[in-house]
Amino acid sequence: MNSVSELDRHLVEFAGLLRQVGIRISASEILDAAQGLALVGMEDRNRVEAVLAATLVKEPNQIPWFEEAFRAYFAPPEQKKAWQEEAEKKAAQWREDIGQTHEELRFQGRELALGEEERAVYARLPEEEKERLKSFLAKSSEGMKSGIPVDHAFQPILERTVRGSLEYWRHRLGEDFPLLPPGEANGVLSEVEEAIRRKELAYLSQDLKNIDPEDWPRVVDLIRRLTERLAGQISRRYQADRRRGGIDMRRTLRANMRYGGVLLARRYRSRHTGRPKFVLLCDLSGSMVKYTEFVLQFIYGLSTVVSGIETFAFGERLARLTDEVRTGKSFQKMVREALPAAGENWGGGTNLAVALEELVRTQAQVLTRRTVFIILSDSQTLEGERAAQYLAGIRRRVREILWLNTLPERRWPEIKTIEQFRRHCRMYECYTLGHLTGILSERLG
Repeated sequence: MNSVSELDRHLVEFAGLLRQVGIRISASEILDAAQGLALVGMEDRNRVEAVLAATLVKEPNQIPWFEEAFRAYFAPPEQKKAWQEEAEKKAAQWREDIGQTHEELRFQGRELALGEEERAVYARLPEEEKERLKSFLAKSSEGMKSGIPVDHAFQPILERTVRGSLEYWRHRLGEDFPLLPPGEANGVLSEVEEAIRRKELAYLSQDLKNIDPEDWPRVVDLIRRLTERLAGQISRRYQADRRRGGIDMRRTLRANMRYGGVLLARRYRSRHTGRPKFVLLCDLSGSMVKYTEFVLQFIYGLSTVVSGIETFAFGERLARLTDEVRTGKSFQKMVREALPAAGENWGGGTNLAVALEELVRTQAQVLTRRTVFIILSDSQTLEGERAAQYLAGIRRRVREILWLNTLPERRWPEIKTIEQFRRHCRMYECYTLGHLTGILSERLG
C-alpha cells in the first residue's frame, strides 16, 4: 500500500465491507480516513485501526462489527485465501442443498411454497427426519391416486404442517446451522459474518441481567432485528388465516391420525379470531429492572402485528406506563416518573395481588377476549395466594395469560405459589433473548 491509488482502493474496499455488515459510510468519511492515514502512515497496525475507527464508526454499538471487519480485511494473505476457499465450498454446498429441497418437498408434483430459510432448515435435518417428512408428503399425494378425495386444495395445509415441523427443528438445532445463505463466495465477508453471528448467539443465551452496560446498544440492535423477523413471521400467519372458514390444521391432523397421516377428512375454522391485543404487566423489583427494560423493547418491536399494547408495572401498587412508552421516554426517566404511583419502595419488594386487584378495578376495559395478558415476574411476591385468585378471575376474561418467569425452572419448586399460578396461565422460563424469541414465536407465529 505504498501509492495513493493503492491506499484509496483498500479504503474503498474496506468501507464496502463495513457497509455490508450494516455500518453506513459516506464518501466524506472515506476522505477523512485517507487524510488521517496519510498523517500516521501504515506501519503501525494499531494506529491504522484507531484512525479508521475514529473516522468511520459513528455509534458505540458498531465498534465490535468494525473490529471484526478490520481483523478480517487486514489478515495475512494466506489466511484470506483459506477463508475464500471455505466460502466457495459453503456456497456450492448451499446451492446443492437448496436445489435438492426443490426436488424432495413436493405434493402431487407441485413444489411446496417454502422460503429459502425453511429449505435451509430441511437441508440440515437428520436423515431419518427428512425421510419422515418425505413419507408424509408421499402418503398424502397418493390419496388422489388411490381414489381417495385428496386434491391440490390440501396443499396449503400441508405447507403449514411442514412449516410447523421445520420451525420446531429450527429451534432444536439452534446454532448448529446457518439460517441465511452464504451469498457470494466472499471469504473475508463470510468470516466477518460468522464472527458477528457467534457474538449474537452468545447474547441470545446470556442471562439478561448479566449483560454489561457497554453491550446494551448491541443487544438493543439485536432485539430490533429479532422482532422484525418475528413480526414478519406473525404477519404471514395472519395473512394465511384471513379467509373465514379456512382449514383448521390442528383439528384436521388430529382427525386423520387414524389414517396413518393421509389427509382424508377436512376440518374448518369456525371464524377468524383477529389480531390480539397485548397487556403487559412488569415486575419492577430490584432483581427485575434489567429484564423489564429489554422485554419492553422486544414487545414493542411487535407493535405492527398486534391491535395494541397496554403496559403496566407494579411495585407496591400498579402504575400505567402506556403513554410514557409511546412518547419514547427513556426507561430510567419513565421509572422515575412512575415512582410515586407505584409506591415508595420501588426497586424493593412487590405485591402482585394489589396490582392485579387494581388492574381489574380500574382498567377492566383492557381485559377482553382479544387480550393476551403477559406477566413478566420472577413470581416472588407478597400475598401469593390472593394473587392466584385474582389471576383466575382474569383468565376467564382474556384470550390467554403468558407468564414470563425470569427464575430458572429448576428453582420453581422453591416458590410454593408457583403451582397455584400455573393453574391459570402458561408459565415459561424466560431470562434470555433466546427464551423470549422462542416463546413468542410458539404462541404467536
